[in-house]
Amino acid sequence: MNSSDADRLIDQLIGEAALSLLKERGPVTTEGLVQRLRNMQACETDPQRRETLARVIAEISSGTVAFKGRRTAQGRIQREGSLKNNRDNVVPLFGNGKPSDPKKIH
Repeated sequence: MNSSDADRLIDQLIGEAALSLLKERGPVTTEGLVQRLRNMQACETDPQRRETLARVIAEISSGTVAFKGRRTAQGRIQREGSLKNNRDNVVPLFGNGKPSDPKKIH
């Protein structure tokens, strides 16, 4: 299995686990994801998928930088612009969100 196939399988397995958590309307947390992946591993019959699940569980559980930095939105490793120092994903588009003159209403 080449690297892109392995990445696809990892993405597929994590996606399956996340979707199953979402379908149950439960919180999607790291702990919940790891537990779901463990359940999937216990029921998996394909040795390759079982081995990949074990690797993914180990990476997520250890909190390695390799897993955290592996992918971000649009494949970027670091945040850009105003999101670089701000973990909140809501940012003002125009200025700081406060009117320049408090007497101005438009």
